[in-house]
Amino acid sequence: MTHIKREALLLPPIAAYARRKSFRWQRPELQFYEYRIDLYAFSRAQNLTVAIELKLHNWRRAFQQALVYQLCSDLVFIAVPIERISAINLNLLGEHGIGLIGVFGDHSCRQLLAASRSTVVRADYRQEYVEMLLGGLPCRN
Repeated sequence: MTHIKREALLLPPIAAYARRKSFRWQRPELQFYEYRIDLYAFSRAQNLTVAIELKLHNWRRAFQQALVYQLCSDLVFIAVPIERISAINLNLLGEHGIGLIGVFGDHSCRQLLAASRSTVVRADYRQEYVEMLLGGLPCRN
């Protein structure tokens, strides 16, 4: 198994995965207060936003960030290398509606836990980001 050694290497496969799921308008490193959302995206077809936090090791930190991102996104996921999945408390993520995506060494991705639609998303935050994303061109495959 090829191990992913840098967090930045998770972004291309996750961005491609999001595009395949119809999240074609994307912005990496989107500022949200003192945080930077690793990938924020919008699906016009589903009228949904998604925030994805990438982590190599510290899933608890990713979990804390994901909780905050529920304020500005309909769906929130954590993405980690597949070999890190066993360390993650899936029940905790599930209880809070945070999804999980595993990234394999060949750069393929698989959703391992579905995200629930955020019940705390703020319409003003979400709308501002959707308008910003739609002001640009959608990502191409």
